[in-house]
Amino acid sequence: LYRTPIYMLNRIIQLQAVLEVITNQTATALEFLARQSSQMREAIYQNRMALDYLLAEDGGVCGKFNLSNCCLQIDDNEKVVLKIAKEIRKIAHVPIQTWETT
Repeated sequence: LYRTPIYMLNRIIQLQAVLEVITNQTATALEFLARQSSQMREAIYQNRMALDYLLAEDGGVCGKFNLSNCCLQIDDNEKVVLKIAKEIRKIAHVPIQTWETT
């Protein structure tokens, strides 16, 4: 079925709008997950400190369970993920276009 160029242009604009909405929602989800991950990291470190304090007589968690490799390291990637989400939004946004006839 033949479609006019105006019809096809309108369909492309609709798809572009849908893609921008989906991309913004994805970026929002990434931002929420990044913040939650950072909060969880903080809570894990607090719990570990409390456990080490409670088990201080036994050498902390590592001493109590005789663990040789007992370093707790959880990278905080919140800033990196938030930057990526910002870039995603920037890429997805297409400014309103106006057509001028001469």
